[in-house]
Amino acid sequence: MPREKVGALILLLFTLSYGLLATKIPLTFLAQQEFFTPRTMPYALSIAGIVLSLAILIFPTRDPAGKTTLAQETAGMDWATAIKLVVLMTLFGLTIKFLGFILASICFLLVGFWILGERRKKLMFFTAVPLVVFLWGLMSMLLGVYIAPGEIFFKLGIF
Repeated sequence: MPREKVGALILLLFTLSYGLLATKIPLTFLAQQEFFTPRTMPYALSIAGIVLSLAILIFPTRDPAGKTTLAQETAGMDWATAIKLVVLMTLFGLTIKFLGFILASICFLLVGFWILGERRKKLMFFTAVPLVVFLWGLMSMLLGVYIAPGEIFFKLGIF
């Protein structure tokens, strides 16, 4: 099976489970009446992932005569970087409640840039901080989504 098909199958399983877990996001009474709820984006992402992964699985991606094994398809991939990024994403998910969206996201981007080989600290900082602040402003001010500041600020007595 070509690596495109393997990746599409993994993506399909992930997006199916993501969509199923999105149904468990609690809604307040007032949010149930709204058009855009906390479930809207997870549903949209899940549907998009399912459609794209099914398209990759159904449509041919290579010449049918060029048979290769999975080991041949995945040879030369940088697995160490991929594993580091998966660990980083897991740490991000575990620390976002404590550090809050802004601090956790800035740290996530800075470490992610470092893992991917970027070493210019000014570029990393001046890319991560404005992007995170923009996304926070977009979600909290424009979309009206409340984003908790993080437990660390409560423990330090800032909030």
